[in-house]
Amino acid sequence: MTIINCLNIFKSSEVEGEIMNDLVNKYLRKIKEDGLSKTWDNILIDSLYGTKEYNVENFGELYEIGLEYTNKITKKELGKYYTPEDVASLLSNWLLPLEGENICDVGCGTGNLILNYLSKLKYDDAKKLISEGHVYLYDIDSLALKICKYSIAIKYGADLLDKINDIKCDFLNKKIKLPNNSKVISNPPYYKITEMKSTWKLTDVIKNSKELYSSFMEKIITQSVSSVIITPYSFIGCDKFYSLRRLMNDYNGFIVSFDNVPGNIFNGRKHGIFNSNSTNSVRAAITVTENKTDKKGYRISPLIRFKTDERNMLLNNELLEQLINDEYQLVNVKRKAYHKCFIELSSIYNAWMNKAENTLSEFITNKVNGNKCICVPTTCRYFTVGSSFELKRDGKRMFYLKDDKYYDYIYTFLNSSFAYWWWRLIDGGINCSMSLIGSIPSIYNLLNENEKKELSTIAKDMQKHEKEYLVYKKNAKKMQESIKFPKKYRDKINKVFLNALGIADEPQVFDIIHSSAIFKQNEEGLNE
Repeated sequence: MTIINCLNIFKSSEVEGEIMNDLVNKYLRKIKEDGLSKTWDNILIDSLYGTKEYNVENFGELYEIGLEYTNKITKKELGKYYTPEDVASLLSNWLLPLEGENICDVGCGTGNLILNYLSKLKYDDAKKLISEGHVYLYDIDSLALKICKYSIAIKYGADLLDKINDIKCDFLNKKIKLPNNSKVISNPPYYKITEMKSTWKLTDVIKNSKELYSSFMEKIITQSVSSVIITPYSFIGCDKFYSLRRLMNDYNGFIVSFDNVPGNIFNGRKHGIFNSNSTNSVRAAITVTENKTDKKGYRISPLIRFKTDERNMLLNNELLEQLINDEYQLVNVKRKAYHKCFIELSSIYNAWMNKAENTLSEFITNKVNGNKCICVPTTCRYFTVGSSFELKRDGKRMFYLKDDKYYDYIYTFLNSSFAYWWWRLIDGGINCSMSLIGSIPSIYNLLNENEKKELSTIAKDMQKHEKEYLVYKKNAKKMQESIKFPKKYRDKINKVFLNALGIADEPQVFDIIHSSAIFKQNEEGLNE
């Protein structure tokens, strides 16, 4: 997709063909002649007082194209990922009923979030909010901030320009504080901190995570009455964000998280990103802090995977709320991560957590010890797999049994839905680490002798046919070997473990976690 292919950004629908090309070329020529800043000064003044050649609704996209044209690296370094309109609408709808007199957009960029929020108010109510000085904009990018401020004035009246509070700043600076009684909407920068600044309050969250977005979350949540924030989902389970999760124990709300394949809620192209991947790979989470007086903790959705053609149906506030578990989760030293559980699997999850007496770490080690081993690919997009021989691939873990008598149990467990489900519950990214596999709650203690024999029978049958089910996927210019067992094996194993837990459900109940879609079941991809 080239810049010229983005011609739909311009206002006049009747402007087509060569005329539209002329507009694009004019914009790029002006940037080349005058620079990005001066070009935008002219666009904004003209749009506020003149002919309004460009549509304010598309300023964000236009600015991104300008960034791409002038400086790819700048956008990457600032960690900007602009919010699609349908996602902005989600955030705005969740913010509308929350408490807070002042409306703050932190990391506002060109204003997609605040403009969307204002559009959901009655026009006169929006004007009143602005005129009374209750709109606050924060961004480190002075040009983007200016575009945001002018965009609001273009829509609601030039006379309101000076009523809009625009704060050009490093938001983490100790001197920057949110106004009292504020509610916040935010898509903060996603960027790793390489240098701790003396102007920051160096909290445990900042020091441990070393991520801008989590530091923004901390400051927003602690200084606002309520907030809606979209960020990477990694803070939900990753160890380095534990300090943030502990802090969030004192607040309440809900979190909805999304996988990035097959569909991605950041569905647009990444303008101005200096790499070969033109798509946005962020797994996103929307955190809504409600601050109800009688609650502590956050309710968590599963990690939602959806197909692109499901997007319009999925991105609906009421539907998404139906996917959120009712439990307000609190973290502690024994349960450090939020668990992302489908409501449909809650009874199985509770039985598993309550009845498991130890973890797989009691049975396995990564140290060569002369005992049998199991090879597990590090990537497990749609399922986990264990093989009795070493697979020909770059990413793999070799697990050795502490006692060979547990081999069939561990082998079948790693090929079950339970192992994969645990990964989805507390991680769900790309790689499955040794520590994560070791942390999986074990239910060996619940198996009777007949169930152990049945697992052994299944294991031997699978091992006999392993090489018949080899699959290959090219990655990093090399063919990566894995195994995709027929689903019948996984169902048989799941049935044994469900019986051991005293659960009468059929094994197909797990299809929801293996699916590549949210509304369609029984669609799973190859191990990547």
